[in-house]
Order: sequence, then C-alpha cells, then structure tokens
Amino acid sequence: MAHSIVLHIGPRKTGSTFLQRALVATSSSIAEAGILYPTALMGVDRHNHVSATYAIPGMRDGKSEDQWADVDETIVTDLARQVSTWQGDVILSSEALGGLTAQDAQRFLDRLPDVPIRVVATVRALPDVVLSSWAQHVRNLHRESLQTYVERRIRERPDIPAEERWARWNADTHATFWRSYDYPGLLSRWQGLGLPITAVIVPPSHAPMSELWSRFRTAAKLDGLPSECPTVDEVGANTSLRMEELEVVRRAAQHGLEQGRTLAQMRSLRGHRWMPDPAARPSGGTRPGLAPEHARVFETWAQVDADALLAGGSDIVGDHRDLLTPARQAEQPEPYTYAAFAGYLVADRVLAVYQRQTSHRSRLGQLVRRIRQRGARYSRAVMRRVTR
Repeated sequence: MAHSIVLHIGPRKTGSTFLQRALVATSSSIAEAGILYPTALMGVDRHNHVSATYAIPGMRDGKSEDQWADVDETIVTDLARQVSTWQGDVILSSEALGGLTAQDAQRFLDRLPDVPIRVVATVRALPDVVLSSWAQHVRNLHRESLQTYVERRIRERPDIPAEERWARWNADTHATFWRSYDYPGLLSRWQGLGLPITAVIVPPSHAPMSELWSRFRTAAKLDGLPSECPTVDEVGANTSLRMEELEVVRRAAQHGLEQGRTLAQMRSLRGHRWMPDPAARPSGGTRPGLAPEHARVFETWAQVDADALLAGGSDIVGDHRDLLTPARQAEQPEPYTYAAFAGYLVADRVLAVYQRQTSHRSRLGQLVRRIRQRGARYSRAVMRRVTR
C-alpha cells in the first residue's frame, strides 16, 4: 500500500494543467524514485484525475451539461487499486476537487486507501482568475459576454460574514466558482475534513513557469521530484487566447445557438473545445481585461482574502503579494485581428466539415460502385442460366 498521498485539488485556472503535464512528463523518472503519478485509468491515457472524481455517482449533479457521461465507477476503482498496490508515495491531481462541497470531497476521499493524505491547493490572483475563467467559459462555447460574466460573479459574493458565505456556497451545487476561489473558505473546508493543507501561491503571468514548479515541489515535500522544471509545450500548458479570438468564438456560438443548433452540435465541429492551433493563429491581438469598476471590486476582495490567509496561520508557499497583482485593464480590441481570426476560424471549421463530407461521399461512392458491380455479376449469372 502507498506510504502517503499528495492530493492536488486545483482549483481550475491556477496552473493545474501545467503541473499535471509536468508530472506526466516526469512520471517515469519519479517512479524510479518511489513516486507514482497515475497517467492511465482503465487503459486510457489521462494527464489528470478529474475523470475519477466525476466517476463517483452523483458528483455531476447540478451541472448544466454533462461532459463526463462516458465515465463510470471502474475509473475511480482503478485509481484506488493503483494507489493501494504502490509501495511508495503517490501524487494525485484533480482540479475538480477544489470546487466540490465538503460532502462530495469526503465521498472522494472515502474511495482512497486509508493512508496519510496531504492536500495542496494552488491559489492565484483573483482578478486573473475571473478573466481566465471567462475565457474557459467561452472556449466551452458558452455565450456570456465578459461584462455579464464578471457582474454575475460579483452578485454571487454577498457582503455577509465569511462563514455564512461559505455555508451558503457549500449548500448550493451551482456555487462552484466561489467554492473554488474564496481561498480562505477553500482551505477551511478541506481542513474541516481533518487534512493538512498547503496553499501554493501561483506566480504572476510574467514569471517563468519553473517558479510554479519549484513552489509545488516545496509544498509536496517529496525529494524524488526533480528540482529542474520539466518541459511542457504551449498546447499542453493550456495557454490563454486573446480577446479577439474569444469574442469571435463567443459570437459564433451565439449565432449558432440562435439558429437552433444545440451546444452538443456546436462542440461536435471540433471536439469539446474550439482550440486554435497556436502555430497557425494570426498574430497580434489584446488580452482580456477588467473595466475599472470591476477591477476595484476584485482587487479589494483579493486583499481581504490574502489578509485572511495570513491571519489564519495557513501553511503558505510563495509570496502572498503575488495574490495582490493589479487587475489587467481592458484594452481596445484590434479590428484587423478580429477579421484575421474570424477568417482563420471559418476556414478551419469549413475545411474540417468539407473533409468529413468528402470522406463520406468517397465512402458512399465506393459502396455504390460495389453494389453496381455485384448487381452486374448477378445479372450475368441470371442471363447465363436463362440461355442454357
């Protein structure tokens, strides 16, 4: 059985994908050092363990669309089996865990072997999180504008005592955002499950990713993790899109849904997300930013939460001032980049559909030719019998 588990709970948009890809890249070498990072569940390659989280019955309740309908309990059973049979330390990473209620978090823990567990949460400056969260919202083909999305998040955080807010969000299956990003509440919820938890502060975007790896390694307290940051490519790191790209995708989804297309139909054009190829994307563009009145709100909340973390004596790795990074201000989008990306997106999608149609017509043509050939052979055979 495993000696201990380091459980990385995300939450989303806090460098989780980078850390997971880095752990996959180094999984063979750390296994030799006695550390398991499971990279396959039920024979399917996985860079994280989100599927095992949602494989538990009831974990997907309350979601507007079910993106994990193909997972079942065998996945979490396989994860538990790998942990049980490993003689050493184990790292698990599921960014979905950070948004769970206390009850659902306990249900996940109940599926793991009874070994010591240390929880690691990666926490990021709140203004950056809300922008990144909206961008992911759009990549999933939701139609909400940045302004509408931000104002909704502001309304969801009422000005009441913190403990009362936490209790309200814990009872609301749809309050995933603030369960994830009210960091004092996040740490309190997991500490309430009787587990030690360390908050790893995500460095600002201009810092090298090696700094995040170094902080995670410090929090994990596993000497077998390499001190040198593993190499992760741009796609694997889940890099951000520009405002012009996001707006074109958002409006395309909006018009498609207005024309009667379902979300599933829109996503089927190119998998679950519309992901432009970084190598083929048009250059230029601006980054999403907050309006001044919204920036002040999130900067104030970031300060309140950082003060609460420090006052509460939480175990923190990193510079708390990184949580106070000023909000990125909204910039004027570039019309040329709008047009360039719109042209790229249309061509990319149209060509993909055309290729499928061409392939279908080709297969249909082959079938018709075979039918005709068989019909001709049958006709000749009948004629030979008739003339005998």
